[in-house]
Amino acid sequence: MLAWLGACLVAAGALALYLAAPHQVLVAPGGPRRSFGWAGVALLVLGLVALLNWAGPATAVFIAFTFASLVWTLVPLLAAWLRHRGATDQ
Repeated sequence: MLAWLGACLVAAGALALYLAAPHQVLVAPGGPRRSFGWAGVALLVLGLVALLNWAGPATAVFIAFTFASLVWTLVPLLAAWLRHRGATDQ
């Protein structure tokens, strides 16, 4: 249970950090990016703490980096696909 909680917190933190990036394509530009950034950092730290309580330090850091990389890889691709799909439907 603690592993899934940590993984979900890390994924949510990575998504929040993606939304804080200036070149993200999910939400309209000019939003509250600074708060997304701080929330993302906080969620990543909380997720890492949960993973550290479940596994050893090397394993927890590896899992956190893996889930963050997974989010930062799939979310832009999904956003581009949805954007392209919406453009061809019109």
